[in-house]
Parts: sequence; structure tokens; C-alpha cells
Amino acid sequence: MRPASLLRLSLALAGLLLLAACGGKQGPAQLAPDVLFERGMNAYRAGSYGRAVDLLDRFLQGNLGDPRTAEARMALARSRMERRDYLLAAGDFTRLLNESPPDSLQLPARFGICQAYQRLSPKPPLDQEYTQAAVTYCESVASYYPGTSQANQATQWVGELRSRLAQKSYETGMFYFKRGAYDAGVIYFNQAVEQYPDTPVAPAALLRIAESYDRIGYKEEAAEARARLLRDYPQSTEALTQQRAAGSGTTG
Repeated sequence: MRPASLLRLSLALAGLLLLAACGGKQGPAQLAPDVLFERGMNAYRAGSYGRAVDLLDRFLQGNLGDPRTAEARMALARSRMERRDYLLAAGDFTRLLNESPPDSLQLPARFGICQAYQRLSPKPPLDQEYTQAAVTYCESVASYYPGTSQANQATQWVGELRSRLAQKSYETGMFYFKRGAYDAGVIYFNQAVEQYPDTPVAPAALLRIAESYDRIGYKEEAAEARARLLRDYPQSTEALTQQRAAGSGTTG
């Protein structure tokens, strides 16, 4: 056989082998909807969350209106939660609600949004946009589904999140207080007291208000802040300290 003929034969055989290899293992984009759904759900149940996200996302993109959409989107959202893709998970849970899921999925979807934003909530020094969103969504779970375990968990998170927001206001107030910008500091201390009066930060913020007014020279306002501290938070460390100071004649 001539060399040229041998080369053509080799190339043809290589092409056939390549086609056979491609046809033997289809990628997700080539799979039929039923196969995408089945494999995606199996991956989710097996804890293969990365593969579940890939398969279920492709299924949902190409099969709008499929009766399995709600189940697939819930599994997709939960897979994203397991992968700590909380913002994407929140988006999937929200879309699930907008698609009017069965009654059995509405509570899990609302709780999923609450949980996703609770996980996104950063420490107090950082921007608290996600914390605000978490409070809103978690309060809705507690309001819509009172008495459920999800509502109880959401209520607990709301308390923690509100304390975080109060701490953010307090720390911002302290930033100005330490620099002698007492008027600016009072604004943030008042924010902690007025918006989050049920948090542990509130009595500390009231004491800082009193101390700020002391340094500005507003004696009446300082006395009013201390009186409110003693009246509203009598068992707080700050109030007890003020009572001891008053007894020794050192207050104000």
C-alpha cells in the first residue's frame, strides 16, 4: 500500500474512533430532559452538589413549564446552599416562590431565602445590607408560619441579626466618639437605642449618649439619658455602674 493511501486510511480510522468516543458519553447539554432531571436529582440525593447544580440548571434552562420545575429548582437551590453559593441560592428560592410552587414547597422556599441571607450577613464592621435583608425575610417566615420549627429558628436568627445591626450602629458611634465628634456619635448611639431597644447594645449606647452630652456640656440631656438608662435597663451592667457611681457621688 502506498504511503499516501496508508495516511488517508489512518486519518479515517482516527476520525471514526473520535466519533465513537464522542457518541459514547454525552455531555449535559446533549442529554434529554428526562435524563437531565433524573441524573440531577440523583446527584443531589447522593451529595454530589456540584454535578447536581450543573445538571439541574441545564434542565431548568431548557424546560420551562415542565411539571418537575419546582422540585428541580428546590434541589438546585439547596445544592447551592451546600456549596455556600448563598446569593445564587437566594435567587433560586425567590424564583421558586415567584413560580407559585406547591403548598408543600412554599415554607421551605421562604425559609431558604431567610437562611441564605442569614449566612450572607457579615460581621458588624462591614456593610450590613445582607443583614437587613435577612431580618426582613426571616421575620416573614415567623409571621407566615408561626409555631413551626422554621419559624422558631427564624425568630432566633432575627434576634441575633438585630443585635448585629445594633452593634454596627454602636461601633460607628464609637468611631466618632473617640475622635471627639460627639454630635455625630450621638446620632448613631440614638439609632442603636431607638431602632434596637431590645438588644444588649442599647444600654451601652445610652451610657455613651450621656457621656457624649457630658463632654459637650449639655447637662440636662446627659441627666435625661442616664435617667432613661436606669428606668429602662435597671439590671444592665451600665445601669448598675451608674447606680454605684451615684452612691459614691461621682456620676456626671
